Amino acid sequence: MVEDNPWQALGLIHSTRDGQPVLTETSLWLLEMQHPEAVEREGGKVLYVYLDKPYRVVRLRDRAYCELVETPGRRKNST
Repeated sequence: MVEDNPWQALGLIHSTRDGQPVLTETSLWLLEMQHPEAVEREGGKVLYVYLDKPYRVVRLRDRAYCELVETPGRRKNST
């Protein structure tokens, strides 16, 4: 059975860990290179990605992936 992948248009595989959406560091890097419109940096350290929903990226110590925390109501800044 094929699962629906809402991130397929961006070349990403929708994956979760403990029910939380995640991106590998490599996928995040490729997303920023290939789809810069889907990534927004705020203040140098805070990173948001706009996939099927807006998410704040939370880097985890000693992990090769980042958790994505849904941020309802977040709109991309138009600069």
